[in-house]
Amino acid sequence: MLENAETEFDAMGVPNYHRVRDAMRSDIAKGNLAPNGRLKISDLTARYRLSPAPIREALAQLATEGWIVIHPNRGAWVRAIDEAFLRDLNEIRIALESYITGQAAAVATADQVAALEAIESRYEQTLSNAGAMDIARLVQLNAQLHDAIKAIRPNQEAGVLMQRHSIFFNTMRTAWGYGNYRPHQIAEEHRRLINAFRTNNGPLAEQISREHIAHAMDDLLQLWRARNVEAR
Repeated sequence: MLENAETEFDAMGVPNYHRVRDAMRSDIAKGNLAPNGRLKISDLTARYRLSPAPIREALAQLATEGWIVIHPNRGAWVRAIDEAFLRDLNEIRIALESYITGQAAAVATADQVAALEAIESRYEQTLSNAGAMDIARLVQLNAQLHDAIKAIRPNQEAGVLMQRHSIFFNTMRTAWGYGNYRPHQIAEEHRRLINAFRTNNGPLAEQISREHIAHAMDDLLQLWRARNVEAR
């Protein structure tokens, strides 16, 4: 359910279709909207307390991102997120993001490397904080680092696809969390990557990026398998 549902925008000026889109992403990732389940406009308007217009806009965007499937004359359905789907997305992500990372490393300036180090220091500080692990903050800082890398040598066409994949995987991470070892492994891989940027070693940065994304996928698949075992 969303606050300020009777208006087109919330108190911060964010369109309601953005908010319901984000809420639906999270609900799909958490299983609150069941895989292969039909998404009826009437049910969604009641669930999120919004009029049909922003619901339809949200569904259209979620379809382009791969969260749902819209069949002509049959309506919208939640996509079943299976191992093959996760692997397909990740293979595209490895090919695009590792290449862009290598290109960025080759031209990174000292100031840009310092900016990456500052983000990584915040990540590691969050990781070292006592108490329960702040998954949402770790996901946010990890995304900031990768966004900063992409900004060093922008590629607008590749960026559209990479943004879609980033949204998908970051949503899954926020919902599913990490395996016990993964946050610390991320920190180690980030440091190796930043060292490659410091020496403008593009090929090494590309190799580290490929390993980094592959390890992330291995961890996500382990979590996916565990969730499926629990659901049986």
